[in-house]
Amino acid sequence: METKIDILMVDDRTENLLTLEAALASPEYRLIGLKSGEDALRYTIREDMQNVAVILLDVQMPGMSGFETAKLIKNREKTKDIPIIFITAINKSADHVLQGYQAGSIDYIFKPFHPAVLKLKVDAFVQMHRFHKNQYEFLEQIVKERTRELIIANEERVTMEKEMAKLARLNLIGEMAAGIAHEIRNPMTTIRGFLQMSKRNQNMAVEYIDIMLEELNRANSIITEFLSLAKNKTTHLQLTNLNDIITSMHPLIQAEAMLSGKHFHVNYGMITDLQLDEKEIRQLILNMAMNGLESMSAGGAFTISTYTEGKEIILKIEDQGSGIKEEYVEKLGTPFFTTKETGTGLGLAVCYSIAARHNALIELKSGDDGTAFFIKFKK
Repeated sequence: METKIDILMVDDRTENLLTLEAALASPEYRLIGLKSGEDALRYTIREDMQNVAVILLDVQMPGMSGFETAKLIKNREKTKDIPIIFITAINKSADHVLQGYQAGSIDYIFKPFHPAVLKLKVDAFVQMHRFHKNQYEFLEQIVKERTRELIIANEERVTMEKEMAKLARLNLIGEMAAGIAHEIRNPMTTIRGFLQMSKRNQNMAVEYIDIMLEELNRANSIITEFLSLAKNKTTHLQLTNLNDIITSMHPLIQAEAMLSGKHFHVNYGMITDLQLDEKEIRQLILNMAMNGLESMSAGGAFTISTYTEGKEIILKIEDQGSGIKEEYVEKLGTPFFTTKETGTGLGLAVCYSIAARHNALIELKSGDDGTAFFIKFKK
């Protein structure tokens, strides 16, 4: 059953309200009689006005006049769009009618009015009210349905992203397992071959034993580097200065550079101490130094710099190698991804893992004239 439409009738005379009720009587309407402008305002403040189709308002009332009441009704947000019809029996002048329209009325009826005419006018406003209400409800339903669709779509997207992340992790694990198997199989194959030779020849040369030991050390090194990637690895932090760590490593990196005919430079900046695991930071610098030196031809320069930038302390490690191709940049730090002919890619992956454990960020710039890594520590 359709909800009844509210019609507000405001007149200080009871007989006038009864006349309006007789003219507008309908099972579709709920007629609400109010006897003053003050009563009308109290009603609009207290009650839900969404179901009110029109207000019939007497102009001449004791206390607050119809014009004053209309202006206050039109000034309120929840009632400003409700049509007002003025009803008067006193002044029919053009100025008086104009004052009514300026107060916010949409129509003006003079007493004595024809009941059928009043009924037709009210019916028209009721039909417009129902139309707008239906349009609003229709749009509200569309919004609800669309919102529900978006919620469902978002839930499906979240689920899909979780599954994709899971698959990516599984894929990475698979790639890492394959990489470990490949890298360790090589030294194991070498050792197996020499052991088979030893079985046939009891007098195995010492150099063969040395080769087997080297291969075992290489396999152990791969496993050690892989374990260094563990996120839950214990990090022993203490206040340390990056410059002191670099100074202690200077002779080692200098020697590596000289052996291959390259140059090593250090630019020490004014920096404060940081909470660092010295052993891990040494490993990070050494791994990057070896990578940088290997990427350069003889005569190239490898440089380490430290400086402060805002709230960060920067460790800059740069080489004059051939640079890193753009399509490879996103893969850097992935275990077993390497551009070297021989290598596991674990060295740089360990650097990214160490940086993460220190809440540091690694950024890089690369071009034809070389690559610069920026390890950014928060002060």
